[in-house]
Amino acid sequence: MNNLPLVSVVMPCFDAERFLPAALDSLLGQTYGNVEILAIDDGASDATPRILAEFAARDDRVRVLRNETNQGVIRTLNRGVAEARGEIVARMDADDMAVPTRIERQVEVLAGRPEIDLVGTGVEVISGSTGRRLRPRPPRCLTPAGARFTALFAMPVAHATILARAAAMRAYPYGGTPDSLHTEDYETFARMLAGGLGFCNIDEPLMTVRVDPASVSARHERIQVDNFVRCATRHLERTLGMRPESAAQRVLVNRIDGTVGARDLREGLRWLDRIERDFLSREPGSAAEVRRAANLQRVDVLTQAALKGRPAVRLLAGPLAIRYGRQLLSHTSRAYLAGKLRPAATRR
Repeated sequence: MNNLPLVSVVMPCFDAERFLPAALDSLLGQTYGNVEILAIDDGASDATPRILAEFAARDDRVRVLRNETNQGVIRTLNRGVAEARGEIVARMDADDMAVPTRIERQVEVLAGRPEIDLVGTGVEVISGSTGRRLRPRPPRCLTPAGARFTALFAMPVAHATILARAAAMRAYPYGGTPDSLHTEDYETFARMLAGGLGFCNIDEPLMTVRVDPASVSARHERIQVDNFVRCATRHLERTLGMRPESAAQRVLVNRIDGTVGARDLREGLRWLDRIERDFLSREPGSAAEVRRAANLQRVDVLTQAALKGRPAVRLLAGPLAIRYGRQLLSHTSRAYLAGKLRPAATRR
């Protein structure tokens, strides 16, 4: 045990009494035992402080910090990373659960691959209100090249699943720009990748995450969407020197709204084609991974356009799906689309 690196799991906790015990139990039951659970009470007003105190009293791996007033997720995460004792930092939310082998599997990746600084996993998604399993969410990419490409328009890793070298987390604190509010995860990962850090994903659902209609993401969706588009625009420009028009950029990053017209839908997909070609000219050895990620983004964009676009956008989605038929009919794309469209009640 003493030869294994200490892993500090940073877990912000705000009014988390309902699911917090299950989250803590899933961490204390890990097959990898050399962990500290750095639970930060962010000014909770419910039973969160009592629950944390009870767990800390019976297992000294639980270490509790408290913000006297609610500081929000960015400050709380940065405090946790700063105070972590481990040489590896893991993330987890107080309403999620880790499978028993999660940390062991991710530590194995960092130990065996010095070029990797951060590793994520796939997730199972369940309803926060009913507990019903909704859908698996496999990683969009697996390799460092795939992460570099995917981050040009989407999240390269699921934030709640990450495990990273502590030095890397401290070098890139959350909230690096004014427009990182409610998209602090993507903005941080984009800066890390721009700085040359290596990302990868384990293609297994090692985490279960809850989706709650009252979550921060849902309550602040407009701010989150606008800031994500700004951060992605900046990352694409500094990486490849490209800058689509605003509405085409919204299509590219799959944030289609009422400002997006039929011409924008076509242009956004053309930008994705161009980015794919440019990236492959720079990293030809990553062809399979890049094409897979690009095809999944095409599925997402055309699905969003068909379901939520303006009438002219919905009308164009069909012909564009035919145009991109070869990409959309790949085995990976078909499986991904089937998972998105399958009714929740039939998912197992």
